[in-house]
Amino acid sequence: MKNKVTRKKIGLALGSGGFRGFAHIGVIQVLLENNIPIDYISGTSIGALAAAYYALHGEIDGLKDKVLEGKRGMVLGLSDFGFRGGLVSSKKYEKIIETLLSRHTFEEANIPLRIIATDLSSGEPFVFKQGKLSLAVRASSSVPLVFEPVKHQGRRFVDGALSSPVPVDILKDLGADEVIAVNLYHKKEFIEKRFTFTKVALRSTRITLYNLSQHAVQKAKVIINPDTSYYLQNTSIKKYFSKDIMEQMIKIGRKETEKNLPEIKKLLNQ
Repeated sequence: MKNKVTRKKIGLALGSGGFRGFAHIGVIQVLLENNIPIDYISGTSIGALAAAYYALHGEIDGLKDKVLEGKRGMVLGLSDFGFRGGLVSSKKYEKIIETLLSRHTFEEANIPLRIIATDLSSGEPFVFKQGKLSLAVRASSSVPLVFEPVKHQGRRFVDGALSSPVPVDILKDLGADEVIAVNLYHKKEFIEKRFTFTKVALRSTRITLYNLSQHAVQKAKVIINPDTSYYLQNTSIKKYFSKDIMEQMIKIGRKETEKNLPEIKKLLNQ
């Protein structure tokens, strides 16, 4: 009797990165087009939204369509400032997320999904693995001072990027043999040499996230690192979520994934 040959289980870790996160759509598109299996998936911040949508629907194009269709309503919703630990109230923000994920739960996901937030008291990562997807995504993407911290199980949660910007380890714990990591923080972000007070603060945050992400991806077999630095330096915040910028992020995500395809395909043949 011949021994049964089984392929390696593949995990996909989607990192944080704000508007750059639309690159995740391009990454997943290329993986699906090339029949690369995704057995486990995790996400932080904007990566949590993409991971949740894919785990739930098994496709990613619908996320782009929903964001574009609902953009006006989302922007109006974000203008309802809460001033309770953040500019945007958690309930309003959760309703925005629910327009993308409805009221689905982890239990309805088609593949194992983990979403990472940061416990505001301990500073440690917290892994969401059950309950409402919108609550987990809201917690994972609650940028301090912008969004009100999320209260859950007697704790307060903020952006998962502060503790786990690219959640690779959790996929190994789930059972992934190999992990493909998508890291949206790129070394080319640090080209600007002229600084205002605001730019110093922004650069300091990006340096911290860049260094954290470099550490986080060490256990990944393949690291996809889309270079979106041009748009960080040459695009105003008001245009970050425009159709044109979204399409550019998707294109960059696709290009970087295609470049890594030979290495990715080797994972299945080892």
